[in-house]
Amino acid sequence: MGLIIAIDESGDLGENGSEFFVMTAVISKRPRHLSKAYKAIPVGNGPEIKFYDSTHKERLNVLTEIAAADVQIVCVCIHKTKRDEPHRTGNELYRHTLEEVIRCAMEASSVRDIDILVDENGFIKSVELKEIGRSLSKSLGKNLKRCDKVSSNKCVRIADFIAGSIWAKYERENSEYFDIIKGKISLARESLRPR
Repeated sequence: MGLIIAIDESGDLGENGSEFFVMTAVISKRPRHLSKAYKAIPVGNGPEIKFYDSTHKERLNVLTEIAAADVQIVCVCIHKTKRDEPHRTGNELYRHTLEEVIRCAMEASSVRDIDILVDENGFIKSVELKEIGRSLSKSLGKNLKRCDKVSSNKCVRIADFIAGSIWAKYERENSEYFDIIKGKISLARESLRPR
């Protein structure tokens, strides 16, 4: 039995804009463990509905189902405005944070076979993602079965709601959504400054 690690982010990658950049991984042994949470995500006529464009009630419904599911969550939160150390922005920040989240997710699980699914984006090339996955799986004794960028994936859409709720805690000082899922967070690296 393998493990699915689905990853998404919230916040922006620039020097200006959001103060925090958050990336999360939802870890599940079976996608069906997330079926109720996925069914709670609202369906629109256009593009997929994400955390930022869903209603308060819709967010609560999705996050309540995540809290009831058999999953783990890991997250890395970058405090971008900390200036006491050199910092990264853009694609470099994304790559650094992604590598840290994948490492945390692999370390949080005792399962050997792993699939990594990352939301489709232009911040990292597929070949770079696969190299990160291969390198970390080798060093941590995991068997990487799949490592891909995907769009409209059920597990990744759930990761979006998780990332949005954690970002709201830091960026907006609104912990209402975070408090619903905090019992599922097995590892959080808060205010980690990019090295």
